[in-house]
Amino acid sequence: MRKALLNVSVGILARNEEAGIAQVIDDLRQQTLLTEGDLRVQVHVVANACTDRTVEVARQSFDAGKFAQLGVDATVHELLQGGKSNAWNEFIHRIVPDATDFVILLDGDIRIPERRSLKLMVQELAASPNAVVAVDRSVKDIELEQPSGLVEKLIKFATGTATDPRTAIAGACYCVRYSEVRRIWMPIGLPGEDGFLRAMLLTSNFEQSEKLDRLLFVEGAYHVFESMRDLGGVVRHNVRLAIGTAVNILLFDHIRQLREQGVDVSAYVRRRNDEDPGWVNNLIRDRMQASYFPLEARFVSRRLRRMRNSPAQARTLRSCAVAILGAGFDLVVFLRATMLMRKGAGAGYW
Repeated sequence: MRKALLNVSVGILARNEEAGIAQVIDDLRQQTLLTEGDLRVQVHVVANACTDRTVEVARQSFDAGKFAQLGVDATVHELLQGGKSNAWNEFIHRIVPDATDFVILLDGDIRIPERRSLKLMVQELAASPNAVVAVDRSVKDIELEQPSGLVEKLIKFATGTATDPRTAIAGACYCVRYSEVRRIWMPIGLPGEDGFLRAMLLTSNFEQSEKLDRLLFVEGAYHVFESMRDLGGVVRHNVRLAIGTAVNILLFDHIRQLREQGVDVSAYVRRRNDEDPGWVNNLIRDRMQASYFPLEARFVSRRLRRMRNSPAQARTLRSCAVAILGAGFDLVVFLRATMLMRKGAGAGYW
């Protein structure tokens, strides 16, 4: 008897990505996930509140007929409401067919040069019964180039010193079991939706303690994203990430309290999104009355802790210097994020 094909739904979440959407679509078309024909794949571009030509460019890329030749349905969906977490909710709960086995989420501004990457992620996740999400290696484009100037060199050297990419979910590219994500609703306006998703997946909606074996790092799979090239851009990007981390910490504390009361977290988030899209910011205001600093001090020392826990041979003079400089940078980000959150920045901050 012929083995049933696995059903894979690919979602490209995009907002104002007319400059890069055609490239990621072309990269996707060349992936063995589509070309080898042993999986049943459909592709969806979910454009949210775009004010440029993202929708038009995506439709032109699909209308060329190259996806149809592969037997792949490709559709563009245009959402009026902006925000990645809302686009995620729409894709997972209203676009993806019920019969889907695996979902792949991509950002609309990345590149996927390795043609086997996405299929590797599906195959290894399918073969790992304990895992629910597969991640690849996130590569800054600056890592593939000779940096120009001191700032670019520092950006390149500091890559990967803040967190362990093997245990994190990069929101730009990951593969997940649909049976798991259909149980999750994202709070509207999250600035750090990948951190929220990671926590929900690794704790099974906070029904158990975090289990790292639910996350699978796939060797050989990678995607490339555009790095900031100037110090101001790097600071702004990291401040957004820091605010996202602070918002998630507050949400996780809130969710743990709900779980202790026997509340269904997914149903709760969905209901609050419908009733009051600004509910997360209201929660932040209430919580920050009790604590001036929304981020823990561990945020500032994380690079130094990673360096301390690294193998002795990895502690070179250069890597130690980068970790120390990185800790100083994180202190600046910590203070800037705190100031902005005291002024009301939170859900919806970008």
